Amino acid sequence: MKVKIINNPSAGRTTLQKYLEVIVGRLVLQGIFTTVDKFDTKGKNDAFDEVMKIKENQYDIIVAVGGDGTLNEVVNGVMKSGINTPVTVLPAGTVNDFANHLNIPYEIDGICKMFGNGKFVDVDVCKVNENYFINVAAAGIMTDVPLKATVASKTVLGKFAYYAEGIKEIPKKLLKSVKYRFESDDETFEEDVLIFAVLNSTSAGGFKKFAPCAGLDDGKFDVCIFKRSDIFDTAAIFLKILRGEHINNSNVRYFQTDNLSVTCLQDCGIGIDIDGEDGGPLPAKFEIFPSALKFFIPEKNI
Repeated sequence: MKVKIINNPSAGRTTLQKYLEVIVGRLVLQGIFTTVDKFDTKGKNDAFDEVMKIKENQYDIIVAVGGDGTLNEVVNGVMKSGINTPVTVLPAGTVNDFANHLNIPYEIDGICKMFGNGKFVDVDVCKVNENYFINVAAAGIMTDVPLKATVASKTVLGKFAYYAEGIKEIPKKLLKSVKYRFESDDETFEEDVLIFAVLNSTSAGGFKKFAPCAGLDDGKFDVCIFKRSDIFDTAAIFLKILRGEHINNSNVRYFQTDNLSVTCLQDCGIGIDIDGEDGGPLPAKFEIFPSALKFFIPEKNI
């Protein structure tokens, strides 16, 4: 297997990165990896730029070592370059929503076992405006928390860095809603919204059941809209996310579609968060590309 590793040395707590040489060495000795080229990122878009240089059939797989943001750049590179090279991720980030959805292991033995007997599957890829995403795009209150958490705080505190930023933002934003227009082939409606998310997998923000009905190969994305409500109802809804029961709440609108346009109906200045990265301002047009990417996962999985 000819492998290109895109490694983010500063992602998450940097634990997995320290053992990367051990993992690669073991897989080389086992004859699973025959050629390995590694690239370390230093800043934003480095992963994307490196993938854009890859030629068709140059590698059998691209391995993103990092979090959801690193994987997002790799996916964008693959989609925009037009190569058909499969992708996988080693979860070295802070939250690792997509890797968690796929049950990709964190430890050395599990990772080596995955490469020894894993499988390739076709997964859908979503797009918002000019950017692709594989897990989630969101807008509204709290969605800028990942952008405010510093690299240093995420390295030391892990996902608690996000929670710390969230606690600081809650008093300022919890009761602030924004009015949007949502348009799909099935319906058009306007709503006062605290936050909305468009998901490809079930997991977002560390919540494994954020979109409990989502599937990576169903040709649709799941839309979860949290309507404006009082502080007590909002708190209750977020507690229900842990069990995936929020979608039945009257203050939550949940549906599946393969196309969506979202317009902010006021001067809100709100941008889109894409897999934890800045996705630019609204309005937004969402599309989905069924089975557009080959992804390598553990044998016992989706």
